[in-house]
Order: sequence, then C-alpha cells, then structure tokens
Amino acid sequence: MSRFHLDDLIEATSGTVISCHQELFDGVGSDTRQKLDHQLFVALKGDQFDAHQFLTKAQEQGAAGLLVHQLPKDIEELKSKITIVQVRDTLLALQDLANYQRNKSKAKIIGIAGSNGKTTSKEFCAALLSAFKNVHYSKGSFNNHWGVPFTLLAQPEDAEVSVVEMGMNHENELARLAEIAEPDIVVCTYVGVEHIEYFGNLENIAKAEEEIYNHSPSNSLRIYNLDNQYTRKMYEKAKEKFICSKFLTFSENQNTDVQLQIKSSSMTEIHVQGKIQNISGEAIVPVFGKHNLTNLMTAASVALALGISPQEIWQALPRCQTNWGRNQLVQTESG
Repeated sequence: MSRFHLDDLIEATSGTVISCHQELFDGVGSDTRQKLDHQLFVALKGDQFDAHQFLTKAQEQGAAGLLVHQLPKDIEELKSKITIVQVRDTLLALQDLANYQRNKSKAKIIGIAGSNGKTTSKEFCAALLSAFKNVHYSKGSFNNHWGVPFTLLAQPEDAEVSVVEMGMNHENELARLAEIAEPDIVVCTYVGVEHIEYFGNLENIAKAEEEIYNHSPSNSLRIYNLDNQYTRKMYEKAKEKFICSKFLTFSENQNTDVQLQIKSSSMTEIHVQGKIQNISGEAIVPVFGKHNLTNLMTAASVALALGISPQEIWQALPRCQTNWGRNQLVQTESG
C-alpha cells in the first residue's frame, strides 16, 4: 500500500486543510463497509450515492483523514476528531494524487486496454512476471476513472512492476487514464464490438481505444497486435507518429517479436508453440479456448518489453491461468 504524507496530498491536489490530527496515511479508501484503518477516506459522489453522507462512519471505521469537496453540517464535531482536506472535486483530486504518487514510484507501469481480453491479459501478465519481479496489479476489472487511481494508490512501495487495466465506454476516457498512469509499456489487446450503443461502429471504437497509445508518454514502449485489423492500422500510424518510441509486435502467423500458435488444445489446457524473438519453444498452459492465445502473446510481449529473456518467458508461460469465474469448468451433479 502506498503511504503518503499530508504535505504530499496538499501538493498533489492544491487542497485546503480544514483540520489536522494525523499527517500520515496508509493508502486511500472509499467504502465505509470495510475497515479504513489509517487510510484517507475519499468522499466520491456517484450516480447513486454521495460518500459525503458517510463521513462520520468513515471516521468510526478508523480513517485517518477525510478528503471532501463539500463540508457537512456536523463539520465542527468532525474537525475535533479527524484530519479534513477540502478540494474542488474529490474525483479529480483522487486522480491527481494517483498521478503524483505514480511519479514518485520507481515501478514500471504497464497499461493494458482493449475491447476483449484486457482483464485476462492483465492476469496472465501478473502471473508470468511474478516469476521474476515483485508485481502489483489491479484486482478484478478495476479499470475505470476511479479504479485506475485506486490501483495506483494501492501499489506497495517495493513493487517493481504495476499491471494496470484500463477500460472505457466513451471517448476521451482512455486518454485521461493514460495521463493519470503515464504507462512505461502500453498495449491494446484487441478491437472488437464493445459499447456499440455509444460509438455506433467499430471505427469509432478503434479511435477511442487508440487513445491509450496517443496519450501515453512519447517514449513509452508500445506493443501492437498485428492479427487485428484495427490495432494493425494503429501500428502503421505509430511508426510515423512516435519516432522516439520503441515497438514490439505479436501475431499468430506473421513474423513478429512474439509469434505463437496452438499446437493442440483440450478443455483443461492449450499447448502453444512458436517463437519469441526468434527463440523457438513450446509450453502447456492450463487454460482453454483459442481466444487465450492473444492474451498469452500479450503477456509474453510485456515480459519481453521488461527485459525478460525469451528462454525465461517460455519457462514461465505455464504459470498463466484465468482468475475465478473466467474460463472455469464447473462439474454439475448431472455430469
């Protein structure tokens, strides 16, 4: 968990200190149904709930501080018990704090976007990379405008790599997430039909997904899937646009940095073979479904981008597995 001082919070958010009792925070929280020991409680306002209604509960749950954008009626009582910082907008402040802490961290940040496969690719990356490095990653599909900041702020101080999933359902959302996380390595796994009700067609979806590349730092290493027509077009444009950037590519059939095929498969595993930077190999991975080939190539490419050798990647690929509820076989009483 990322620890930070009150001075860090003020510098990151330009907030105003209303009261001061504790100055050191053990990360952030926003759910008063859970213990908030020594955390900064961020009073986010959503469509259904406004966390400003639960400030007293947050203090009772052990929070060390409250980040608010409006002051409650019982402010005087709270001022006597807990540190309170007021900002213009708590969501924006959460994002600014996450970016501030990200820039203090020495960890490599991996940004993963895509219409399909980003959660599984994140899980594969974390499993593969954990054989070599201290890895932090977002749990579940914690990938939106508040999930990404919380993921960054939950990063332990000794993390060497953070794998951050980034999702969107409207334009400009991935642009903002890329600005917050400033990923060192970035990949869009695949462009397909998602949130078509907001975009109208695949071309608009691809344009929104491309934001992850266009708004990451210019020197970020960019990874491209050449099997998808939309990400392949992104790669062709990127070679001219991001002259200072490094690139890696993956494909099932083309001559790329990572080239994998399925040799055989069953309901419990897939047997992959191919080349990783021209080093031939094969591995049996305990997942099923041809679609996972893209996710495995994503993970192998990320590992390669972090300097892990092809031989080590081949050895670690069997570590990849899906998380609970994804690609699980369930044995029923009927068989």
